[in-house]
Amino acid sequence: MLAMPMENGNGAQKSPTCPQLISDPMCICMVGLPARGKTYTAKRISRYFSWIGVKIKDINVGNYRREAVGAQKSADFFDPNNEEGMEKRMQCARRAADEMVDFLNVQGGQVAVFDATNSTRARRQFIIDICKLNSIKIFFVELICDDGEIIEENIKVLY
Repeated sequence: MLAMPMENGNGAQKSPTCPQLISDPMCICMVGLPARGKTYTAKRISRYFSWIGVKIKDINVGNYRREAVGAQKSADFFDPNNEEGMEKRMQCARRAADEMVDFLNVQGGQVAVFDATNSTRARRQFIIDICKLNSIKIFFVELICDDGEIIEENIKVLY
């Protein structure tokens, strides 16, 4: 027997077998140093949410960076004192944030996973401001790993 959609009280349709889990657009913002498992965790979160019927999208700022400046950059590019590198990284974050807002507020997405280091207060504040401006709920998931062997293995997998 097929489940028929029902009205949930505010005019939206829901399935009687799967309640609506997400009522407002949501951003899950990953935080952590490189090679700590952010992208791996983001993909697992997305896979689970998709499995339970949530319209979700991974948005990886690193993909924008690689597209803009190439895959292999020296450590100097990531130096916080490198103003040119800092501006390029911020441009990539803005493009990723635009994609997130479009997905959640135009395409009808429910959850976006904003995958980047987001390790500075300024970057996290930027994301908070974008979310507030666009009525998107946000929460942060920080990954901490100080086990050198795990970090080395993660670097090998990445590069």
